[in-house]
Amino acid sequence: MKGKTLKPFILSALILLFVIPLHSQDSNGSRYTSDEDSINCGRYLSAYRGFFRLKLYEDVYDSWWYVVNNCPAASEKMYVDGVTMYRYFIDASPYGPKRENLIDTLMLIYNLRMEYFGGEGNVLGRKGRDLLTYRGENIEAVQQAYGMLKKSVDLQGIESQETAMLYYISAGIGLNKKGKINDNQIIDDYLKVIGIMDQQEKRGSRWERARASIDDLMLKEKILSCEALNTYYSTLFESEKNDKTFLKKLITVYTISGCDRSDFFVQASENLYKFEPGPESAYNLAILFITRNDFETAAVYLKEATEGENIDMETRAERYYKLAVVSNANKEFCKAIEYAREAIKLKSDYGKAYMLLGDVFIASRKNLGDDFQQRTAFWAAADKYLKASSVDPTLSEESKQKLDDYTAQFPNNEEVFFRDMKDGDSYLVGGCINESTTVRSRK
Repeated sequence: MKGKTLKPFILSALILLFVIPLHSQDSNGSRYTSDEDSINCGRYLSAYRGFFRLKLYEDVYDSWWYVVNNCPAASEKMYVDGVTMYRYFIDASPYGPKRENLIDTLMLIYNLRMEYFGGEGNVLGRKGRDLLTYRGENIEAVQQAYGMLKKSVDLQGIESQETAMLYYISAGIGLNKKGKINDNQIIDDYLKVIGIMDQQEKRGSRWERARASIDDLMLKEKILSCEALNTYYSTLFESEKNDKTFLKKLITVYTISGCDRSDFFVQASENLYKFEPGPESAYNLAILFITRNDFETAAVYLKEATEGENIDMETRAERYYKLAVVSNANKEFCKAIEYAREAIKLKSDYGKAYMLLGDVFIASRKNLGDDFQQRTAFWAAADKYLKASSVDPTLSEESKQKLDDYTAQFPNNEEVFFRDMKDGDSYLVGGCINESTTVRSRK
């Protein structure tokens, strides 16, 4: 059928194409040196382009192959057009020998383009993509495509096309599932690709879609499991733990995989902090240790996270609040009170900080002295719960519940009377609470 299979004379010509020495061509890529042959090359080149623009690929076929056979270096664009044309033929052809022949020819077109115009890295990426597209069910073809795409990415580096990197990972995953490459190899490939993508300056929607697709592929196949990552990094971490680039890659991949509680992730984060100390990195580390219930270490990093000149007041207040929370968890009540008050100084309507302050007052009451003195902490706490609901109405219900619960802990009438006090008197709660409040007796 014209346009869909190679005629015998075309096949013969293609065989000769690789046998005839390159020096038999003139500077225009023609095999012949006569004016007539040169004119013919120009005429056929023009003819195929006219039909091609109209997408009349059946009519393009003969003139296109004439130019390829007789003027192979006349135009790189004709190989790009040939790929478009043969993709059309392949897509329109049913599965069978004829379709396989068309795919073989498509691969040949890529080879010819590289032979006459170079650009191996770019062309191999396109060739590997098409081979994977059309023969993705054939494991040998997948291995070939993987090799092409790997070489393409290695050659192109940060100039690699998003599609080439996506198909490279896709081919690797296919081989991994068939046991042809192990988890470490595909993780290596993945790290190489995301390392390249992170360096690329052009990050449009295509870049974003490709990056998301690559991550999704790896996660969907569970190749980036915490166990697999730990196995992979177990042989690398000790020798690379002081390499900043290595640490950043490790942190990125563990974060994507949801393995941010793993020991390697924690060690990498702390090591990276040595390279990039500062409030932001300290804060990130603090949150990490909070998720691990390591509140002592979290408090150290949160304290550092509150320091720095370029932190806005609201952010600083939030960090002081978190520092008060972890200090309370560490039973460092005086520090918790101090930090909660710092948060309120920075943000006077910080309802949660007032609620926390009330909770810490109660938690710290055993440091106040006898039973009566300990019960006075509930007076100071009640003041903070009331203040919390007044500055933040969303806390009203929680505040009311705490007041209902803790009013029963106020000293009774006899205790108040015995201390020569009455309801409404002013009272200074001692210790690090150091808060003036109002005497209130339990009825």
